[in-house]
Amino acid sequence: MRDLKALILDDDHEHAAMLAGCLETDGFFITPCPVAANLPDAVKREAVDICLVGDRARGRDGYDVVRELRNDSPAGILMLRQSDEEIDTVLALEMGADDYMVKPVRPRELCARIRTILRRTVVTPKDADGARPVPDGFLRRVGEIEICAVLRLVSVGDRPVDLSPGEFDVLMVLAAKTNTVLSRERIIASARGGGHAINDRAVDGIVSRLRRKLFDSPEEGARRIRTVHGRGYMLTEDG
Repeated sequence: MRDLKALILDDDHEHAAMLAGCLETDGFFITPCPVAANLPDAVKREAVDICLVGDRARGRDGYDVVRELRNDSPAGILMLRQSDEEIDTVLALEMGADDYMVKPVRPRELCARIRTILRRTVVTPKDADGARPVPDGFLRRVGEIEICAVLRLVSVGDRPVDLSPGEFDVLMVLAAKTNTVLSRERIIASARGGGHAINDRAVDGIVSRLRRKLFDSPEEGARRIRTVHGRGYMLTEDG
């Protein structure tokens, strides 16, 4: 059996070195990846088995890196972030991560989780381009709204909905915690992908546009994405 290959994508170099030491001790080969390289192409070319993705990787938000990898490569993905909040775990899994761990990780647990991921991914059929097909589990449904986080597609019934990156990311945050009030601060903290700036006023504007794009009337929009004064916004499962 060939050596299992791991790629560590974490701009926290001290943490990345710790991860490398753990994996090498457990028998993994650490695959280098030049910053200028196309990431999915490098993963496929080097036959990488598992990618470990930190909060930020290659100067980008880790969520974006996870989504790129899942959309166009066959490797298993383990995301590692500082946050232990449920919403961040859910977002990572929705973006296509196979598992999520909170930093700092425990070495033995890290290796056990990686082995569990590999038991699933090494036998998963690949498509013609070598990538794993996007499973239906990555399609989130909220009432009649369907969201694919990996392909970044949204539809209402049979109607495709064209959303900007900021609108999509805010919708993902709201959809990850339906029927739960999320403060603007919580929304801002989680909707960080794509390199776009977001603040309180931007959140209000995005919510207004989501109501208009997703629902048939202002009244329905206000019911489905509720403003809870003094607290934030809540996406409901139904009207």
